[in-house]
Parts: sequence; structure tokens; C-alpha cells
Amino acid sequence: MTEQEPFRAVDIQPGYCVGDSDNPDEYRLEASVGGGGEGAVWLATTYRRNGEKFRWAVKILNAEHLEAGHNESAADALERWYLRARGSLHETGQVRREVPGVEGAIDVFRGARPHPPGEPGDVRTLYVVSPWIDGVDLTKWLKRNPTFAQVCDVAAKLAAIVDGIADSRAELVHRDISPANVMIDPESGKVSLIDFTFAVPTRSGPVTAIENKGYTAPEARNGHGSAAADRYSFGGVVFFLLTGRRPEPAAAQSESYAQLVRASFPVEVAAHVAALLSASPADRPTSLRRWASELAELGARTPTGLRYTDLDLTVDGYRTTTITALGNSGLSRARLGPGALPALVPDAEGPLSPVVVRSTTDGRGDTVDFVIDKGGRIMFGRNGSWRDAGRAAAGAGLAVVRSATGSVMAFVVDPAHDRLSTMDVADDGTIRRATAGPYARRVLAATIDHTGTPLVATVSTDGELMIVAGEDCVHLGSGEVHSAAVCSNPFGEPVCFAAMAGSRELAAYEQRYGHWLPTGTITAPGNVEEVACVGQRDGITLVAACADGLWVAAQPNGSRHDWQQLSHQHCQRVAVKVGAAWRLQLAAIADGQVFVATEGFGRWSTTPIA
Repeated sequence: MTEQEPFRAVDIQPGYCVGDSDNPDEYRLEASVGGGGEGAVWLATTYRRNGEKFRWAVKILNAEHLEAGHNESAADALERWYLRARGSLHETGQVRREVPGVEGAIDVFRGARPHPPGEPGDVRTLYVVSPWIDGVDLTKWLKRNPTFAQVCDVAAKLAAIVDGIADSRAELVHRDISPANVMIDPESGKVSLIDFTFAVPTRSGPVTAIENKGYTAPEARNGHGSAAADRYSFGGVVFFLLTGRRPEPAAAQSESYAQLVRASFPVEVAAHVAALLSASPADRPTSLRRWASELAELGARTPTGLRYTDLDLTVDGYRTTTITALGNSGLSRARLGPGALPALVPDAEGPLSPVVVRSTTDGRGDTVDFVIDKGGRIMFGRNGSWRDAGRAAAGAGLAVVRSATGSVMAFVVDPAHDRLSTMDVADDGTIRRATAGPYARRVLAATIDHTGTPLVATVSTDGELMIVAGEDCVHLGSGEVHSAAVCSNPFGEPVCFAAMAGSRELAAYEQRYGHWLPTGTITAPGNVEEVACVGQRDGITLVAACADGLWVAAQPNGSRHDWQQLSHQHCQRVAVKVGAAWRLQLAAIADGQVFVATEGFGRWSTTPIA
């Protein structure tokens, strides 16, 4: 056998053929349909003698997955992978007959690399052939903006498949359950689980380790496949369907709970989903069918109707305050001022599937909105016009500020490198992007210091709070930080308040003479889910969104009596600004609904926004 030579997926062209040594032109490749780390997937066709056409999904394994081990030739490596794939094919065949919705491979063969008809070469690679399934994977289906009830329906059907393969006579473990490997027919609603390339019986013991970031259970990253690990992956898929984001690999349970709560899901739903992402296999639910039924019941007890999941607040050059909110109808705005109608008006031109929004004003005083949608696309809008600004990690947050020159700067996590990325949008719409920041898990907040330098509060890959200022990066503390706010005190010195997951304590930091120092802790009335702050002439106002309501404290000193309660409802998101006549205004989401509060001489008045 000829030794392998590297080849790339881009070298393959429609019309090329693949097949085994007896029939090298059996499958005609029609179109690339994606692929993952293990290979490229193509739609292929074959014909019978009567002219009947059949469609197939052909996976072409990437060369790096066939690299030889120690004292192993390339040919031996190919043979080893072929035998493993054949074993998986046999196990999957048994399960396919028992469990509806299982769509595994029907053939595995070694053959010449993709080639023009009649021109097979000597170099061989490995192919996995599966029946073609009409429909879309869950990453594409999510762009249709399914309702919670539709997500529950898909979850119930997928739960039956995952439980079914674990309970089958083969007792199979899939090991690669992810949104890309779940297909749904939008017309019939049929759900199918595909790509059993890495499937093994539970009795097989340690196997080759794989990792699909966000969806692979901690214990499975070391090669320990199990039914509990598949249930973790299932939980990651459900989390993705509810948020458009993959789970964080580190501290997945607490992070997913916090993100679901911030997205206005009831705490009961958030806890139910997060339980599947427990780091301990023993703590995960054992029956996915029962879990899916309970999820639907929790959803049935949740009030229906228009619900909002994120918002931001900005004050333009005319001192007019605008709320920009995201809901199940898309993006909406409400202007707050004399003669304004306190109602959220949908933006017909806005992004269709937004998950996070942040707003500021540019040097001309115009409001600028940045949005990340479910697909990780960044859009920025100004004066009714929207533009594509690239890609970002959808679940990694977003912060925006106006720079000292009047341009607008946005900070995100680059999805390809997991590093802090900066976009600078000039008044003329020119976008400059730099991905040279530190490695980061999430962006929390940003402000401008007295020198005009942007200060960005981020979470490091280890869960620590970091402040990034230009090329400088300061680690402020350990622990799983899930919310932070930054602003300047009356002396022009930057301050930062950070909330830990499931804690009432807010860690406070202050920059003095260029150095960040801890200044103590502030005890909030309840467990803080989000924190916001704003500096003004007579001090700092701190706002805490908690499960038992929204609380405000002016010049907090840690005493409980300094806090004023503005709402008794469960509050998920809050933003605060200095509005007209130097009065403070805040906007918040409580139980999925938006309300605004205005301060006047130390007293607050609240108004719901329809």
C-alpha cells in the first residue's frame, strides 16, 4: 500500500468519486455539507441499473486522525482505524434495529482518495457511508427561532434515543452527541441521532479519548465513555437549544445555571438543565425520558407571552435615554423622555436571532447598538442601518464603550482563538479589529479611565477576574466570577465590583496610582445574579439584581439598611446610567418583563415598559 500523503478538504471538488478497490467510482460526491474534527462530510449519489438514484452521506476521515503511532506505519494506522470503524459499524447495526431514530453508518471501506471519474490514485484513505437524512442539524434548526415547547419536543425525542441506545442489548455509548450530530426534519418533526464513528459498548472500558468542546463530559475527555457521559452531552445540546451557546467546559453546571437565569428562564428550569451538566456522573439524572417530561411540565407552569432576555441602556447627545431590549420577537427599543410613549417598538431591520445586546453613543451623540446572534455573528446598528462586524463566541459576553476619539469600541471573545478581541468602529463605519488580547472565557463589562484608556473586566480561562487595559492585564482574584461592573469614582479612579456564583458578597477593587487594590466586600440583600454601577458627582450607585428582587445602594458601605428594594420580582438583567438633569435611570428585566426606574432626590419611581 502506498504511504499516505497529506490532503485537504478544499482539494475535493463536486463530481469527484470515491469507492473501495473493487468499485472506486461507486459514489459520486455532489456537495460538501460540513464536517467536524474527524472528517469532511459530503452528499453523494449512486445509481442502480434501472436509473434509480440513491443519496448518501459520505464522511472522509481527516489525515491527522490516521497518523501512525510509535513503531506503526501509515498503512498499519489505516488498518487499525478501519478495524475500529468496522467494529462500531457492527454494534450500531444492532442498535439501529432496536431504537427508532438511530441513523448509523451502513458501510466502512478503504479506498482511493477523492478523484475524477476513472482516475483513482494509489494513496488510500478511510470512508464511512451513512444513509442521507432529509432535514437540518440542530445548529441550523435553531435559526428558525423555535419556541420553548418545540425545544421540549425535540428534547423528549432525543432523550428517547439516548436512553434507548444505553438500554439496548448492545448497551452502546455514542460519545459524540452534539447539535451537529442531531438531525430534525422540519416537516415531520422526526429527530435522528447520527455519526456513531466513536460509539463503543459500555463494557469496552477506556477507549480513545475525544473532545467536542462544551459537549464532552469531564470524565469522557480521558477516554471513559459511559451512559452518564452521553447524558451530559445531551444536557449540553438542550442548553444550546435554549441559549444558542455551547456550555462552558469549566464549571459547566454553575455557568449554565447563571446563563439561563440571565436569559430570563425561571430558576427551576435553569436548575433542571444545569443538573445534567454536573461534573460528577453520579449527580446527573439517570432517566432522560423522565427528565424531558419534567422539563415540559416546568415550562407549562411558566407564564407565556412576550418575554425579554437581555437589554441595555444608553443616553444620547440630547440626554435622551433609550432602552434596547431583546425578546422572542427580536430587537425592540423604547425612548424615555418628555412626551415619549413608554413602549418597546420592534426594529424591523434588526438581527433575527439576537442573544446579547450592548449599547453606547458615538462621538456625534448617536446611539450605537452591538448585537451577537445565535450563530455567533456580530452586528452593529446606527440610525436604523445594520452591518455585519464579524464573528464572536455567542456565549462569551459583550461590552462596549465610546473611545476618547469618539469611535465606538466593542469587546468580545474571538471564537477561533478564545482570546479577547477588540473592534473599533469609526464615525464613518470603518471597522478595525484586533485579536491580540489575553485568553478569556467571557467579557463582563467595560469603561474608560481618566486617560481615555478602555478598561475591560473579563473572566480568564481559569475563572479568575481580570482587568485588561491596552496591553496590560491584571488578575484581581480567584473564584468563579459570573458578573462584574466597572465605573469611575468621584476622584476619577476606576472601581470594580465582582459577584461570585451563588454568593451575596460583592468583591470591591479600586485603582490607585495605577495599581488595582482590593478594598473589601459589600454584602448584598440576596444572591447576586448581576451587578451594575455608575459614578456621579456625589459617589457611586450600586445595583444588584437578585432572585428576590432588584436592590439599589448609594455609596454602599456594606450595611444592609443602605439598600433600597425597587422590585420584589426575580431580576435577571440590569443597566444603569446618568440621564437628563443628572438623574439616575436604570432598566431591568424581572421575570422576563422590562421596567425602568428613575431616581430623584434619593427616591426611586418605577414604571413597567409594555
